[in-house]
Amino acid sequence: MDFERTIDDIIETLLNAKNYGKKCALLIGTGCSAQAGIPTAEKFVDIIERDRPRDFARAPKKSYSSCMGQLAPGERRDLIANFTDETKINWAHIIMAQLMKVGFVDRILTTNFDPLLIKACAMLNEFPAVYDLTASTNFRPSYIPEKSVFYLHGQRTGFELINTAEEFAEHSKRIQPVIQDTARGRVWIVVGYSGRNDPVFDIFASFPRFDYKLYWVGYRDNPPEKHIKERLLQEGKHAYFVKGYDADSFFVSLAKKLGCFPPDFLKKPFSFLKKLFDNLAPCECMNGADDIRIEDAVEKIERAIENFEN
Repeated sequence: MDFERTIDDIIETLLNAKNYGKKCALLIGTGCSAQAGIPTAEKFVDIIERDRPRDFARAPKKSYSSCMGQLAPGERRDLIANFTDETKINWAHIIMAQLMKVGFVDRILTTNFDPLLIKACAMLNEFPAVYDLTASTNFRPSYIPEKSVFYLHGQRTGFELINTAEEFAEHSKRIQPVIQDTARGRVWIVVGYSGRNDPVFDIFASFPRFDYKLYWVGYRDNPPEKHIKERLLQEGKHAYFVKGYDADSFFVSLAKKLGCFPPDFLKKPFSFLKKLFDNLAPCECMNGADDIRIEDAVEKIERAIENFEN
């Protein structure tokens, strides 16, 4: 059976899902942040081998979780922070936020630690609920609002980051209910995630089928890896493989074909800026003689809209 699909298949699925009131969930991994300069799991292994050769030599397996297990928690946190704190937002995250804003996506699950997705949402004036599953002991699906982001393995600024095999094994109990709940009535798109370094893939592979399809977006022209072919791309599961893209090019192409590109901050920057001012509550203390009046700023923006956008 042919399990390969194209981005046009995804477009058709998303448009039909939206017509029937269904949404899409994204599962994203380190490949979505790589173009922002954050290393993938494999690159972190290379960095440990280069900078901490004695720790690397002690690792029983030369995998991400095994090598990270040789580092103390503070050392792991510093290693990750070194790459996540000063990065610029790449286009994959901008478009994820855009897809949420226009109503195609309502839930995003990330295995990353970085704040790029949240920064991208704020940049588009979009503010989903954000959950860190390392800090949550109770999962209550009925409390989740329409739009939400789940950090499956923790946030860079959180109290705990899940890195080692032992931590993953224990933490999978928290992850599983979230993935199972997300699967109800949603299309899945997986981007930038290899499925090699954590238990998330095992949970996905355990699903007998995906009722609204799952699209696994590979990296450029690389074929699906063995574990994906053997455990996911199976007849009756309705899981499919899409190739030919990196994360940025996939999401930008998807948004263009869905008719929601470019975002408003590029298409109509002054109108977008005016909407930001609508979030401000009036303040009596801003009426002094030396104060800059919000009304004056809005008036300047309106002139810019008239002169440059219209």
